[in-house]
Amino acid sequence: MKEYNASIEFYWAPLLVESNSDDPLNHRVPNRTVRVKAIEKHARHWTDADILFCITYLLEPPLT
Repeated sequence: MKEYNASIEFYWAPLLVESNSDDPLNHRVPNRTVRVKAIEKHARHWTDADILFCITYLLEPPLT
């Protein structure tokens, strides 16, 4: 995509914020813990992005 001066990158994280399911091999934990105010861990990978696609889903029951 040189003619547009653009690049496409992929970054995997189960959620945008930090959680105990961040490990790509062991991310289906029975009791998910989410640190809602801890976004820096993942954000450092995409802070310079112009466009960010977020596709997040949980197969377990919803968090309460």
